[in-house]
Amino acid sequence: MREHILVVDDQVSFCQHILAILQSEGYKVRVAHDSNQALNYLSSQTLDILLTDMKMPGIDGMELFKIARKMDPHISGIIMTAYGSISSAVAAVKGGITDYLQKPFEPDALLMAVEKTIRERQMQREIRSLRKEVDQKYSFGKIIGKNYRMQNVYSLIQRVAPTDARIFITGETGVGKELVAKAIHFNSHRKNKPFVGINCGALTETLLEAELFGYEKGAFTGANRKKIGKFEYAEGGTVFLDEVGDISRSMQIRLLRVLQEKMFERVGGNRPIELDVRIVSATNQDIMEKIRNEDFRIELHYRLNVIPIHIPPLRERVEDIPLLVNHFLAIFNKSLNKNIRHVTPQAMARLMDHYWPGNVRELENVLERAVVTTDGDTIDTIIFSHNIQNSAPQESPYTVDTDIPFKVARTMVEQRFEKAYIFEALKRYNGNVSKTAQETGINPRTLWRKIKAYEFERNMFMQKEAV
Repeated sequence: MREHILVVDDQVSFCQHILAILQSEGYKVRVAHDSNQALNYLSSQTLDILLTDMKMPGIDGMELFKIARKMDPHISGIIMTAYGSISSAVAAVKGGITDYLQKPFEPDALLMAVEKTIRERQMQREIRSLRKEVDQKYSFGKIIGKNYRMQNVYSLIQRVAPTDARIFITGETGVGKELVAKAIHFNSHRKNKPFVGINCGALTETLLEAELFGYEKGAFTGANRKKIGKFEYAEGGTVFLDEVGDISRSMQIRLLRVLQEKMFERVGGNRPIELDVRIVSATNQDIMEKIRNEDFRIELHYRLNVIPIHIPPLRERVEDIPLLVNHFLAIFNKSLNKNIRHVTPQAMARLMDHYWPGNVRELENVLERAVVTTDGDTIDTIIFSHNIQNSAPQESPYTVDTDIPFKVARTMVEQRFEKAYIFEALKRYNGNVSKTAQETGINPRTLWRKIKAYEFERNMFMQKEAV
């Protein structure tokens, strides 16, 4: 669809000339001969481009454009004037004008200015769309989980994101540490600047140094040109140091000095560069054990660990699994052109019982496999990777969270047992609440209350008729 253009000029003949040129190219054009007529058009319909003369009786072109921007922040502007100067052109561009035409001008110059403005509008639409997508994708509310510990993570992200405090994220592989780091960045005042992540454990000391700080031409063999490092590239934004526990002792010393001085130099350089980035780091290791073994400097830990965020493993928040299943099914249905609507109670039970050593990332992979291999609209078979043991570590037969009070932990265990017991009992008796109450000794009213509390639906337990 061609753009709607409003041409404003107090010279009637000139307006008609512009109208003819633009209409011949298929544009939809309105003409106004004074600012009042222009404001009537602007307030009554949606326009894409305001093409206005600079000098007019009453409100001038720049003032008219400012008013138009208040009515519609996305309208574009082109200024025409017979009294052009470099200073006025610069002022117009600073004021948001896309292009500046000095009268008299050829039709080609007009059409080029309009086409340039259209290209810029398309680019701005793409940027707005991408920013909206990014904001939605990395909003902390999109990190799935109703478990109380995940709720605490959401709350902490919300409090620390607007600050520049350094964040230290811990958790097992696959729990979503990078997703939390991005949620912090995209909910901060730095969200329009780069987010740059680097896996410290995947690089040697020399490569990590070059990646973080960059290097000057000739700094070492093969350095044929200057390279900008991650710290410099992310200026004003956020640098995410993933697996920071793996960096060498000497690299730890250099990183500590950079954090203390807020300055760094490229490899082979001697010019200090100011550091203006937020540091978010993460590890899946027991960092305190590494400090006790003198493999990680405690001073660096103090610098990085201003705000600690721990993400619990999936096996400690099994009540989040149904939510995550629904989330991933929606994604895979769209990307794989499938229409999976249900997961059978048996399949869901297998997902709930799995130990999940790979956490949310493993769950995502398992569900993608299930979606790809399912022909109908219901997943009834779950296939786990053969090389992953579905069992808790053998050092201790008891896996408990001692970070919470005993009474709270006991209540949580009782609730999980109660939920699992009622689920299995209803499944055994085909969803018949009266039969389940009779056989288990649970008061029917209590059973109905629990079914509602745990959001069970009776059709979850109905056995399918044999075909």
